[in-house]
Order: sequence, then C-alpha cells, then structure tokens
Amino acid sequence: MLSTMNVRSVHGSLRFSLIVIAGLIGGCATQKPPTPDPYPSATPKAVVEVTGKIFPAVVRIDVAAETYRDGKRTLTRGIGSGVIIDEQGRILTNYHVAGRAAEINVTLFNKERIPAKLIGDDHWTDLAVIQLDMDEVKKRKITFSAAKLGESYDLIPGQDVMAVGTPFGLARTMTLGVVSNNERTFYPDRMKIDEYETGDFSNWIQMDTPINPGNSGGPLVDMTGKVVGINTRGGGQNLNFAVPIDTAKVVVSKILATATDDRKGYVERADLGIDLKPLQDLETFFEIDINKGVLINSVDRNSPAMKAGVKTQDILLAIDGKAINVRFPEEIAAARRRIAELPIGKPVALEVKRGKETVKLTATPEKLEGAVGEEREFKIWGVSVREVTRAYANEEQLTDDKGVVVTTLAPGLAAAKAEIQRGEVIIAVNGEPVEDLNAFAKLYKESTEKREPLVILLVTTGRGANNKALKVTYSAPPVGSTTKPATTQPATPTPPALPKLPTEPKVPPAPKPPVDPKPPELPKPPVQPVPPIRPEPMQSPTH
Repeated sequence: MLSTMNVRSVHGSLRFSLIVIAGLIGGCATQKPPTPDPYPSATPKAVVEVTGKIFPAVVRIDVAAETYRDGKRTLTRGIGSGVIIDEQGRILTNYHVAGRAAEINVTLFNKERIPAKLIGDDHWTDLAVIQLDMDEVKKRKITFSAAKLGESYDLIPGQDVMAVGTPFGLARTMTLGVVSNNERTFYPDRMKIDEYETGDFSNWIQMDTPINPGNSGGPLVDMTGKVVGINTRGGGQNLNFAVPIDTAKVVVSKILATATDDRKGYVERADLGIDLKPLQDLETFFEIDINKGVLINSVDRNSPAMKAGVKTQDILLAIDGKAINVRFPEEIAAARRRIAELPIGKPVALEVKRGKETVKLTATPEKLEGAVGEEREFKIWGVSVREVTRAYANEEQLTDDKGVVVTTLAPGLAAAKAEIQRGEVIIAVNGEPVEDLNAFAKLYKESTEKREPLVILLVTTGRGANNKALKVTYSAPPVGSTTKPATTQPATPTPPALPKLPTEPKVPPAPKPPVDPKPPELPKPPVQPVPPIRPEPMQSPTH
C-alpha cells in the first residue's frame, strides 16, 4: 500500500515538473525580443561608441572657390567639413563649403590627403556632393569608412544628438546637445548664402549642439550613430541649424542622376512666379474655411502665373485638382516644394478664389532660377558680368531680363575709365542687342578679334539708358602674327610729292673785299713780382 502511494506521488511530481518545464519553454518561444529604445540616451558609453562609429567617415575639406574681383576671376581659399556617404568615395557637404569649387583636397581620418572634385551642388538646400580621386586612393592603398544615413522625419525636440566636424581646421571634434526644434522656419525672412537663396523647400533642424566655423558640412548624428542632418550654420546663443537628411537624400540622388564627366549635377525645379503667405488669422477677412488654400502674396512680372492671369490676393485652392493648404508658416516649405516638383513646360490647372468667385486658370511652369546668374570675366575690357535672371530683374525692377549686369571692374582698364558702374546692365554692344551672357561673350570675342579701339556700350540701371565709350588698348600681337596692332586714330596718309620748280641760272658770287692786315701787337708791360704772404700765427684756444 505504501509502495503504491509512493509510486503515485513520484509519478505526480514528475508530471507536474514536466508541465512546468513545458510552460516555461512555451513562454520563451512566444516571448518577443525587447524593443530598442527609439530615442537612446547620451550615456558616456553611448557617446564613446557613436564617436568611434562616425569619426572615420568625417573629413576636412580644403577648397579654392571661384570668385570675381577687380574684373577678373580669382580663387578664395577656405575650409569646411564633410561626411563620406558610400564606398565609392562620395562626400556630402554644404554648398557654401564646396559649391563653385575649382580645387578641392580632402583630409581623411588617417590624416591622408586626397584630391577631390565637385560632382554637383544645390544652393537652394545648401548642399554639395564631391568625389574622392579613387585612382589615387587605390594607388596609395588608402582605406576609408562610410557613414550610415538615418531618417530625420521622426526627430523630436529633446532628443540627444551629436555634431561632428573640423572647426577652425582643427582635427575632428564632437559636440553633444539636443534637438531644440524639428521644423524650424525663418518665414517671412528669406535665407541667403552670400547672394544665393537657400532654405525655401525644407524646414531646418534646430539644435543647441555648438557649431563653429569649419563645422559646416559635417554630420549631425543620433545616438545610434546614423546621420540625421548636415550641419550648416551656427547662430550663437545655442541657436544652430542643420539640413534634414531626408532632404539631403533626395538632393544627392538628383545630383548623381544628372552629373556627367564634363557637367556638374544639379536639381531641376519648376517655378510659377508666386510668393505664398499663410492664411492664419486671415480666414475671416477672405471669408474662407480654416485649413483651406494659401494666399498669393505677390506675382512676379513676366512669370507663368502672371501670364495665366493669377493676381495678388487670390487664394490658391488646388493645383491639378489636388488641394493645397497653408495655414501656418511651418507649412510654407512643403507648398513651395510641391510647386517645384511640377513638370517644367507642361500646363497645369490652377483653381483660385477671387473675392466670392472661384476661377480656373492654366499656367505653364518654367525652370526655377535664382537671382544670381552665371558669371564670367572679360579681361581686355576689364569687367566681369553676370546673366540677368527673371528673379534679379524683379528684385531690381528692371523692364525685362535681357542683358548682363556688371559685377566688378578692373581699375585703370577700359570699362572703369568709361565710368561704368557696378549694377549697371549692358543691353547692347556697338548697336547689337545683348540677349544674354552668351550673346555678350560672342560680341566681345568679335570686337577683340578685330582689335577695335572704340566700343560703344548701351547701359541701363532701370531709370533710363545711356551710351558709354570704351577706349580699348591691346597688347602687341605675338611674333609672326598677321594681325596689325590697333591705333587710337586712323593713320594719316602720306601726301603726294609736289612737282619740282624750274631751276634759275646760277649767278657767280661777288668778289670778296680785301681784308685789312692786323695791327702790330703792343709790347706787354713787365710783370711785377708778388711778395710772399706769411701766414698769421694761430691763436691758442681759450679754456
């Protein structure tokens, strides 16, 4: 009896143990792995780990950028930062670091210095892409690391981030901070880099992570070591800004898609020629529902919108049947981006509210241009000029966008002596109209090849036109050249020789009168001897 009870007890205990073990195994099988923290903290360990990940991908960039001064092209040197984004040696940086670069050298993490070239740039987002000289990299057996690109759409205020770069040309430096604002806008101000517009098509990341000169172009990373932004400017007082990496990804892909061996990559955008304004607090005045439409604040002259009949204070309700709504300043960038993505040259339907009526219009977007056009030097005349864009013509209230605008002058040369001024627009050369920069270059070439000593330029500043005369001098032509040197005035022809008059018969000269003989010389008086002069004895100096 006891044995039977013991057997049952052992059997029950074993059965219970098997059930417990099975339950534990089943629980382990269905248990989900721990969810990673979407916003990891900047613990000392995490900071060290992220620094180790991102430092090998951060580079110093030394640039010689193209600028124009005193009527000629020159190079201005500067430094900045960048981040390697792929194994092909492409580097992402700022436009104001590498845009317009003529010479680029990159210093890698291992202190090796490698030449690079500009692939493409986009001043509207302050971004540029440069390429390491991979032949040199392979020849010298140099290794490098590429950073991982993250996402910026889910950044939140208070999230820990790190900014990395080479401030003041020093070795790599990291600074720690937090995201202060993930959709910073500067509306109604329009941001510029030098003279170039920027920041129109995306909001900025604002952070208190310190940014110093030289940090521009370096990466802003989260605490997983992924790039979430490109540092672009420091405003002091913990006001620092970065371009969101989501914006940068789109720009990089378009630059790479359009770049060729002999042409920089670019981002093509459409333009309707309208300035937008949020409708916040204006809905009652315009008798419109909240979150419906965007106010057209102004319409550019000669723009697609003006040609379509769009007017200032119209409310734009829809583009190609899709509603557009801008109530807050933070929504302006997205609305501009939507217009920029329209197909260039293809008509689009616009629906606007004008007073109490709804009007349907059709506009054909044109290619977006900035106010600063292409610039070139013209050495012999001593001047540099730029293309006149529609944006520049509107800013300066010019009649149209024809001609070229004077940017710099060489002291002592023809243009400066003719009292041409910066900002004047040249609209004709020797009576030939100047449509654009290429037309001006052609007329300049024709004139200088003929070595014309006098050139008449028709210039305007928007208040009227007047002629200015360039008195051009040329250097001596090269040896063996058939080109005759120019003269300031036409050579005077040699007059023909006059006929000789008949000669008169020679008359014999009259006889010379006799010359009187010289009178005899008188005897000289004897010379009296001069007695010698004795020197006076020297007086002793008195003490």
